[in-house]
Amino acid sequence: MIRIEKKSAGRARSLAVPRLAIAIGLAIGALPLVAQAQDTADWQPPKLDWGVPDVQGTWNYQTRSSLERPASYNGKLEITEQEMLETMVSTPDYIAYLEATGAEAPGPENVGGYNGFWITPGDTLSFMNGFYRTSIITQPDDGRIPWREEGKALRASQQEDLPMGRAESDGPEGRTLSDRCLVSFSSTAPFLSSLYNNNMQIVQSPTHVMLLAEMVHNARIVSIDQEFKDLPYDKWLGDSIGYYEGDTLVVETKNFNPWQVQKERLISEGIHLTERFTRVEDQKLHYSFTIDDPELYSEPWTGELPMYGDSELYEYACHEGNYAMRAILAGERRQEADAK
Repeated sequence: MIRIEKKSAGRARSLAVPRLAIAIGLAIGALPLVAQAQDTADWQPPKLDWGVPDVQGTWNYQTRSSLERPASYNGKLEITEQEMLETMVSTPDYIAYLEATGAEAPGPENVGGYNGFWITPGDTLSFMNGFYRTSIITQPDDGRIPWREEGKALRASQQEDLPMGRAESDGPEGRTLSDRCLVSFSSTAPFLSSLYNNNMQIVQSPTHVMLLAEMVHNARIVSIDQEFKDLPYDKWLGDSIGYYEGDTLVVETKNFNPWQVQKERLISEGIHLTERFTRVEDQKLHYSFTIDDPELYSEPWTGELPMYGDSELYEYACHEGNYAMRAILAGERRQEADAK
């Protein structure tokens, strides 16, 4: 990986840039794919001084696997490397498509955005247990979100009723909270791969664990071997408790703050989120999550993806480089003046 710190159109970003995205003509088949992992026959998960599994470190979870399974795989969850190379659009082509339909799309309404220089979606599908995954979702078997008939409408109403901003331009307070650098647009509860900033850090102590997301530097503080608290308020990232099952750190979270409920695509007011972190190699974690919300979904559902050891976690300096806010508001004032 090459780490480069830069500023984007409207945000200052610090990104992990894959060599594939900047090496012209480099074929995906020539990369040292994650399939070439260490020999794990005699490997034992490390433990911390107080006897619990050591899952500390900075981890990168970018992947080209989509959350839901595309119909083109005919329900198949696991494929070989050869099948992946035959069916997956290469990362350079994928980034070129995002540019052509986004930052460089034609038409007077397009004012630009992120080009390929900023996008780090990963180079391969998720590699888990010797195969590549066609979706992050593993249960239900079809790899699809099991929405209740009224679930999507209920989720939309929850988002509409919460204080996120309506993308209006009378003043900065009318813009969305992500425009204002107060919350991120990517999912960190659960952790899901996005366009960039797909990094997180785990720090363990005997009584607490910190899960720090690089995107908007959100930190979830997990109380170990404790019960959920009956609080008169909603904690910013929910109430999280944790415990250990063998070599796995298990984290359960509920009672998310309404602003987080609005921002996240999948969590809701009634969600119970369970996450599992298991170190399977020196520089690899298996991460899984289960979402249980009977209001939205007909059954609990589970996703999995790998996380790989990363060298550093960079500051997410969003507000410091947010000159897009001034440009958005200035453009709106110009349109108002021209209309008079």
